[in-house]
Parts: sequence; C-alpha cells; structure tokens
Amino acid sequence: MKRIFHIWKAAILWGKSLHREAALDSLRNVLAIVGGATVLADFGTVKVWLIVPMLAVAFLIWLLDYERHFRGQAID
Repeated sequence: MKRIFHIWKAAILWGKSLHREAALDSLRNVLAIVGGATVLADFGTVKVWLIVPMLAVAFLIWLLDYERHFRGQAID
C-alpha cells in the first residue's frame, strides 16, 4: 500500500511540474483525435480489455504532443 501511495505522490508532483498552457493544448488535441475516432468507430462494440491499451495510446499521443511544445516550437 505504501508503494502505491509513493507512485500516486510522484504522479501528482509530475503533474504539478507541467507547463499549464502546453498541457491544456495537448489535451485539446487528444480530445479532438478521440472525437474524430468516435465519429469513425462505434465505441459501443469495443471489448472491455481494449480500454486500457486505448488509454495508454491516448496518453502517449498527449505526451508526444506536450513534448512537441518544447522541441523547436515556442510557447506563446
């Protein structure tokens, strides 16, 4: 239980260290992708075991988009 608490605390500290505007912009981009995917696919037919990998891919897209803000593109 103590290990889970430490992981949770590390995640919270990491979240607080993010650049707010870049994180929100990346979240908007990921939500646009998810919205487009919703139009193209019927998520009512998705198997339950696919939800975790789908969330992992969405997080990876968000992280890559977030990092894009600091690799050659300035934040306004």
